[in-house]
Amino acid sequence: MAQIVISVLVVLVLLWWIFEYRRHNRFLEQIPVRIHINGSRGKSSVTRLIGGALRQAGMRVVTKTTGTNARFIYPDGHEEPIVRTGPADIKEQRWVVRKTAKLGAEALVTECMAIDPELQWILQHKFIKAPIAVITNVREDHLDVMGPTIDDVADALCGVMPEGGVCFTAESKLLSKLEENAKSLRCKLIYVSPDLVSDDEMERFSYIEHKENVALALAVAQHLGIERSVALQGMWSCKPDPGVLRIFKVQIGDCIIEFANAFAANDPQSTLMIWNMIRERISKDARVVVIANSRKDRPQRAMQIPDVMHKIPAEKYIIVGTLTKPIVLKLRKLGVEGEKVWEFPEGKPEEIIRFISNLGDRVFVFAMGNIGGVGHRIVDYIESMIKAGKTNIGGMK
Repeated sequence: MAQIVISVLVVLVLLWWIFEYRRHNRFLEQIPVRIHINGSRGKSSVTRLIGGALRQAGMRVVTKTTGTNARFIYPDGHEEPIVRTGPADIKEQRWVVRKTAKLGAEALVTECMAIDPELQWILQHKFIKAPIAVITNVREDHLDVMGPTIDDVADALCGVMPEGGVCFTAESKLLSKLEENAKSLRCKLIYVSPDLVSDDEMERFSYIEHKENVALALAVAQHLGIERSVALQGMWSCKPDPGVLRIFKVQIGDCIIEFANAFAANDPQSTLMIWNMIRERISKDARVVVIANSRKDRPQRAMQIPDVMHKIPAEKYIIVGTLTKPIVLKLRKLGVEGEKVWEFPEGKPEEIIRFISNLGDRVFVFAMGNIGGVGHRIVDYIESMIKAGKTNIGGMK
């Protein structure tokens, strides 16, 4: 008897899954334009930029990001945080598709929310089935899941490539590896150069954006028949991701602090690229401080932090979060003088900012490592000071 009950339950579950999958496919058919964004860095930014371009062109578009703070962005541009009761689950994309269809949207631009290579493939080929994909770049990140080599990471990110579709990328060093994957899927791979975007066009952004991201969004917009001027206007006016690179300027007592929030760029290559991009903005009389935040659930990233920090000339190196001791030991082995390294394991923002403000009349802070936990608290603390109007003396891009 028990065996019969179990068999009936198994059949019912299978029937239910068949019904749900068919219903999901019907929702997908109601959304003719579907764009799937993947890559090591810049996914959230590119997702928002493309969404802004399509919205400006008059399309009803839903945008969904999974970055610093997951967001569901409605066709009118207003957005809501995605609240999760547990860890992120790719089944989340099913209700995103359902909600997008019920809103009558003609386009869905969504960021790939998986790290595991198999789940990346499932998201594209079972959940989103996007005919248009974007792979922003390939970095040495999440090697513990997608690695062990960067070539393995490239193969994993190609999980979003649509069979018989088109994929845009700004990745140049591993372009041949991406081409191999595209060829096996009969996917047209289009390389997009950042040189296609002018400095004047970049100056129109209210924050620090990357040419690669803008170039990719423009290429996708052009593919969909949207004029460049229309696409750019939509990008300039769209709201950036919470983890976007910004430089805040505040004053505490006699000290002017410029704080560069680069926490979200948590792989070595991207972090150094950002540092090289903004170092020319630093006043010659400013004392440079580097803050690095590490997380206990990212031990591999934590041990990459010293490799980056010691390449950035600074007067003080502040380590916050967890795993601070091994980071300090490695910094010293790399030749960083002991008196330059400070630990704030509890990561109390007020203590850190007070310490920085006592270093001189002008200090430039470069924040790196990871945005999670302490990183969020530090950025939130600085933004709260600015909103209160007590310490802000102006903002910078």
